[in-house]
Amino acid sequence: MIKSPGLPKTRKRSATSSQMTNENCDARTAPLNFKVSPEFRREFKTYAAQHNKKLNQLLYEAFNILKAHHAEV
Repeated sequence: MIKSPGLPKTRKRSATSSQMTNENCDARTAPLNFKVSPEFRREFKTYAAQHNKKLNQLLYEAFNILKAHHAEV
């Protein structure tokens, strides 16, 4: 059996944080590591699960709301 080379893999373009929405949250990503209290972690993960959101999706949405709020002030 001979393997065919297949199609070359293409890279997704990375969206800016202001462009991140529910639809394109899975664009190319980079790690973001920081520590939070166990209580905050539990509450954040629980909220995301209850609202059927991925953790990074919830973070993008919260950050965009915070930026919009500060832009209005």
